[in-house]
Amino acid sequence: MRTSEPGSREVVLVVPNLFFATRIAASAKRMGIQVRHASPSSAAEACRASTPALAILDLEAPGDLPALIRELKSTPATRGVRIVAFYPHVHNALRVDALAAGADLVLPRSAFTAKLEALLAGDDRAGDDGTAV
Repeated sequence: MRTSEPGSREVVLVVPNLFFATRIAASAKRMGIQVRHASPSSAAEACRASTPALAILDLEAPGDLPALIRELKSTPATRGVRIVAFYPHVHNALRVDALAAGADLVLPRSAFTAKLEALLAGDDRAGDDGTAV
């Protein structure tokens, strides 16, 4: 089983969109944060293997993302992983489903992009309307 180095921060990405995955990974690299890419079907195992500080989910990824969120939040080894998800603002049903499943924060894509570095840094002040609270 692989774990993060002491003092290091790791993020698991379930972001199949290459543009967003690259942007997130580049920001994380600048901040010294390790990134592990995972598919929706391998994300739970990736989180169990490394216990990341954060999992970022693109709610348009193929698969049952609410089921993944429920699994992560109900498993003792991954319960503490903060789950941040983003969605296109025109698909509010994705937001509703992710919040009902237990996601910690669900943002429209534009707000997620604006708050990306704060989210990667673990800033809990990034509210789910995309503003600081």
